[in-house]
Amino acid sequence: MNGVIEKSAGIAGADALERINRYTRRPYKAEEVYTFSVVLCDNEVDRDYECFTRGALEKLAVLFEGKTGLLDHERTSRGQSARIYQTQVRDFPEKQTSRGEPYAQLVAEAYVPRTAETAAFIESIESGIRKEVSVGCAVAKRTCSICGEESCAHLRGQIYNGERCVRVLDAPTDAYEFSFVAVPAQRAAGVVKRFSGAPEAGATVGSVRELLKMLETEDSRIVFRGTELGAVRAELQALEKRAAWGDRYRETLCGRIRRLSAVAQPEISRSLTEAIVKGLSVEELEEMAQALQRMADEKMPVTPQLAAGRAEKTENAADDRAFYI
Repeated sequence: MNGVIEKSAGIAGADALERINRYTRRPYKAEEVYTFSVVLCDNEVDRDYECFTRGALEKLAVLFEGKTGLLDHERTSRGQSARIYQTQVRDFPEKQTSRGEPYAQLVAEAYVPRTAETAAFIESIESGIRKEVSVGCAVAKRTCSICGEESCAHLRGQIYNGERCVRVLDAPTDAYEFSFVAVPAQRAAGVVKRFSGAPEAGATVGSVRELLKMLETEDSRIVFRGTELGAVRAELQALEKRAAWGDRYRETLCGRIRRLSAVAQPEISRSLTEAIVKGLSVEELEEMAQALQRMADEKMPVTPQLAAGRAEKTENAADDRAFYI
């Protein structure tokens, strides 16, 4: 699900007011602040095939206390709109995630001062216009649900032996903010998966694909914060490993083509064969190997060891040598 504002919004009670005044410069009265509850994130698998652990939600609950609310993850003072004064992890034992785990949510209580400037913003919450939210945070561990490793060849979203590969997010190290967004990045408002184009607007890292997309733009400045560089490094190492496997498979194909070409097309020199395969893709090499295999089979048909017409020669040991194994 998306992170959303809950319907219980309005005037702060005595306990809430005491918590709110921990963050204010002067004591505020109940009628001076507007409060609302918001589901920040949960432990369900998101659209990027990532999910928080239950333990991660507990740690995020501590980290998100006192954090600010922004608009569209714009990390400037101009975009500040609210502040979290209390958090809790809410369990739903009757409900399970798609991975078969007990469902849980990280819920926050936030406040906005009631002023002429914030009246329109409060009304947008009351009317249900501003409802969806997303969170920005950093985690130290992103393990594969298939093998449990942080760096591996399994691809997020792919199915292996009937199980979909998911990256499990754990060990949060920081919580930046929560933002009101029109279209949340994930079903569960999880880690912000976008790169910043400017230093003051840095966000958590998503994937190498997103990094490449950012580098295609005219303004390709990338800012890494917290554990973001480590996450990119881990994914690049996994890609490097898969690339090495691809290189070995390509070389195997080229060796097979060289051997088949010597049989099927002996008039073509080895150097010419090398020049031809050098510029071919793996798919083209596979097609070429199959074609050469068919040609080689036609030139050298397999002869059964006890072929008809040779049985009468078996009494002659000299003639039997053709059938020695």
